[in-house]
Amino acid sequence: MYAEYHLGICFLYHCMIKFSTSILHNTDVKTMSGGDKICLNVDYNEILKAQNDSSVLIIDVREKEEIDETGKLPGSIHIPMGDVANTLSSLSEKDFKERFKKEKPSKNTKIILSCRSGKRSGMVQEEIRKLGYENAYNYVGGWLDWESNQKV
Repeated sequence: MYAEYHLGICFLYHCMIKFSTSILHNTDVKTMSGGDKICLNVDYNEILKAQNDSSVLIIDVREKEEIDETGKLPGSIHIPMGDVANTLSSLSEKDFKERFKKEKPSKNTKIILSCRSGKRSGMVQEEIRKLGYENAYNYVGGWLDWESNQKV
């Protein structure tokens, strides 16, 4: 119940900040909610930058069937929502690189998580932050936002 509340607060703050920062063209949206919890969000423009930055890891957390239907975000790797934490904590650096053709992220690596709309990726964000990945961002709007911006 708290996680749903936390996600709701982050989403509400994101909507307010996204509106105000869209005017200012600030793409790295950071919002805070109660206590020591921090909700880091990115938007479409930040995804575009991240796709050309090899130091950033973009993870699409949707299910295989969704990826098969729509494709994944360009430059991302696919790890289903339920597997992200285990993959990050249990795969060796060598196995990670063999499987995903990317370096395994360190605890300091900027990781951007995406799903269809941002809800599941927000849940994964919270889960991996508990594992020490403090630089985990959520692409609020996810695939739906990506797709709508690609049509413009």
